[in-house]
Amino acid sequence: MPTTPQITHELVNDLPILMHLLRDELRLDHGLDTVWPRHGNWQGVSLGQVLVTWLAHIVSERNHFMSHVQDWANSVPHTLATLLGQPVRTTDFSDDRLAEVVRVVSLNEVWHPLEQMLTRQMVRVYALTPKCVRLDSTTASVYGGDEASVLFQRGHSKDHRPDLRQLKVMLAALDPLGVLVGADVVSGDRADDGLYVPMITRLQTTLPTTGLLYIGDCKMGALATRAYVQGTRNYYLMPLAQVGQVPTQLTEWVAAAVSGKVKLSLVRDDDGKTVLGEGYEVTRRLSGDGPIGPVHWTERVLIVRSTTYAQAAQRGLRQRLGRARADLLALTPPRGRGQRQFTDETALRTAATALLTRYDVTGLLRYRVRREVERHQVRAYRGRPARTHERHRYVLSVQENSLAIQAQEGLLGWRAYATNASRPQLPLSQAVQAYRDEWLVERDCARLKGRSLSLAPLWVSREDHALGLTRVLTLAARLLALAEYRVRRKLLEQKRSLAGLYPGQPTRVTQHPTTERLLKAFDRVILTTIQTGKRIQRYLSPLSKLQQTILHDLDCPRDLYQRLADNSRKPLRI
Repeated sequence: MPTTPQITHELVNDLPILMHLLRDELRLDHGLDTVWPRHGNWQGVSLGQVLVTWLAHIVSERNHFMSHVQDWANSVPHTLATLLGQPVRTTDFSDDRLAEVVRVVSLNEVWHPLEQMLTRQMVRVYALTPKCVRLDSTTASVYGGDEASVLFQRGHSKDHRPDLRQLKVMLAALDPLGVLVGADVVSGDRADDGLYVPMITRLQTTLPTTGLLYIGDCKMGALATRAYVQGTRNYYLMPLAQVGQVPTQLTEWVAAAVSGKVKLSLVRDDDGKTVLGEGYEVTRRLSGDGPIGPVHWTERVLIVRSTTYAQAAQRGLRQRLGRARADLLALTPPRGRGQRQFTDETALRTAATALLTRYDVTGLLRYRVRREVERHQVRAYRGRPARTHERHRYVLSVQENSLAIQAQEGLLGWRAYATNASRPQLPLSQAVQAYRDEWLVERDCARLKGRSLSLAPLWVSREDHALGLTRVLTLAARLLALAEYRVRRKLLEQKRSLAGLYPGQPTRVTQHPTTERLLKAFDRVILTTIQTGKRIQRYLSPLSKLQQTILHDLDCPRDLYQRLADNSRKPLRI
């Protein structure tokens, strides 16, 4: 009797690409196995291989839940066995093994050397020249924790969920690709000010110790942070926070610019043609406590007016004026059923003043209050004589203070930046453009918390699991940024574009594809296995021209997919 063929299918998709980047280029599995050697009782694939396979699942499936990994891995046994170079057991990617990964990665004695090793490998493979590091923080809400929690605490929530506990993540990204080179996870109630120095100190064990430009937001502007950067012979750039004496100083600096007391320079884009704004700079002497003692240095304060920022601020001002005007007039509506009327002038003026303060338009809108008296005749009734009844109310009118509004609009769009880099090292236009690229690290935050990696909210109860899982997801964010950087750089060098990445728009081209779209192009790559007795045949669905182009742009081996099936080029016959 002939044997009935057994046919199985494996959904390969982008798994070979992800495993190639993680294992062959970043060597992440080797790094973890080096830092945390295999225990004598550990069987099957190593802990490092579990980590890279889980990362491939997270990026490919956009799902970091541990409970989904085992079934997914068991659905692609041949693919994983080929990519890992050894047989895969059905229990190699169970919840317990993934939990061991996050527990081990949560240990600082494992994470710090692993992160350093990965950064060095990344800099070497991608031929990066570290010059600029961007720092930023984000929060992740957690459905878990109690009063005894150390990591899960309540604080200022960037997720707008003050009802939930949270943890905070400080991130460091390297220009020009915006890939993460550092991630610190701290309790959710920590202020950002004290997180910059520890991160910079740790980065100095991997990146050059001197000569780097550290860029952050206004919370990086604490004097202690600036003194530390100066004391380590590095440079900083950040906007000055509007606290302390800075608001008064900024008013004086802007007044000098508006009145013409200082000469303004145009701020241009990298192309040298597009004008971004105008500004000037002043210098001042500062002193503080550095890492090994007092330090003294000269700081440049860049007072800049951004054209787009000013236009946005002016639109915001006009919107506030419109809403304030409408709310002021609503205080004294026409008489009617259910319409509340003010009969006390003091109460009306108090409410109007509160609205002006609420919308921050005091002095820009003027209001007048007039008293209206209404008289109507009451006819005689049951012996009561006819009489005249009077009632009064207060009516409010609003006018714009045109001169004050015009003056206010002239002051909008100004911002002060601080840096210790000299003018030849960081000219005014380059400094403004450098801070405008802060979206690079903010994009990492968006990826971590967005659909790609879904860091927030976390559904965990153990703090070591939350810490380890957050660190694992930062590794996935590195992978996404690296792949994106490589393809974009090659497209730019070769002056070409990619088409076919957008569903329903086959002719739409782009020179800035995202990693998510590049990987999406490999959906529905299927490996078919036909077993007849002891004979096994494997066939892989042919790769399209777009998929072959993406493999080339990612510098992946041409036969990366063909390795899964030796006879995949032969026609499928059943």
